[in-house]
Amino acid sequence: MVTIKQVAKRAGVSFKTVSRVVNNDPTVKPENREKILAAIEELGYQPNIAARMIRKKKSDVIGFISDEISTTPSSVDIIRGAQDMAWEKGKTLMVFNLNQKDANPAQLFDECTQHRAEGVIYGAMYHQAVELPETFSKLPTVMVNCFDPLQKYPAIVPDDRQAAYYITRQLLAKGYKRIAFLNLNPDIIAAKLRLAGFQQALTEHGLDESQAIVKTVEQVNDNEVIDVTREVTLDVLENFKPDAILCGKDLVAVRVYFVLESLKMKIGKDIGVASFDNWDVIPDILVPGLSTMSLPYYEMGRRAVQKIIQAAADKEKTQLESIEPERITCLLASRASF
Repeated sequence: MVTIKQVAKRAGVSFKTVSRVVNNDPTVKPENREKILAAIEELGYQPNIAARMIRKKKSDVIGFISDEISTTPSSVDIIRGAQDMAWEKGKTLMVFNLNQKDANPAQLFDECTQHRAEGVIYGAMYHQAVELPETFSKLPTVMVNCFDPLQKYPAIVPDDRQAAYYITRQLLAKGYKRIAFLNLNPDIIAAKLRLAGFQQALTEHGLDESQAIVKTVEQVNDNEVIDVTREVTLDVLENFKPDAILCGKDLVAVRVYFVLESLKMKIGKDIGVASFDNWDVIPDILVPGLSTMSLPYYEMGRRAVQKIIQAAADKEKTQLESIEPERITCLLASRASF
């Protein structure tokens, strides 16, 4: 194993100077820093993180407790954003995944404290309300893609209402006048907020109720979500005759594409299609490419780490101030579907 003394000898500097570089001390002369980093790269030196944690008052560790984020393509960017920001700030992100069969956030919080985490991020797969155990109040905690109903902890969520408002305005600006909104399960928060944004855009544009229709494409029976996109789409096309369809998510849009193509309708010409998520490669694979609102997962992850670092820097605080959730703007990934 390469030691810090070997690095110092190779770089021609003192042991203490190498230690300062390893611990991100900004006062080291640039020329010495370059020599040390080159020696570290050449020798393959790996700092002893455990020893460094003992020497330092700060652990530089941020805990991330996840429900299903790390296994879900649509929201994995939350962790990627958090990881990138942690690296940029010289922090280590430790990710703990909840066991969905026996979820125990308090147990994972204890794991974070055992690793001397400076703060904890709790992330959810989709925008929802989550009540965290009281033990989370012992450390600065930030919730991402979810929020506490009593606002005990700061939260970072996508601005779903803004997303629906903006994309509806874009459809209207393109001249579409009869829009069908195929929304998700009406009980979920994102669906409620998107419906509000959709209706606001229609009202401001002066459309009456006869020029728009809202249908749900997800039926819930005994906690099982049943997709009925095909049936609903066929019904809407026959009885409402829309010139544009706004889909609750990209997977719904894929099914809508299949229906429209089976009816020989040209997307982007005979009818416009829009959606939410910008999920992985789906929008680009579809022909024509799907115009969809990107959920700002990466930015949300970065912002969560920023908040934890800010709180950890304030030694007087054990917890961040509880406020209204911070809503991150969604952006349109424009393609050729409308």
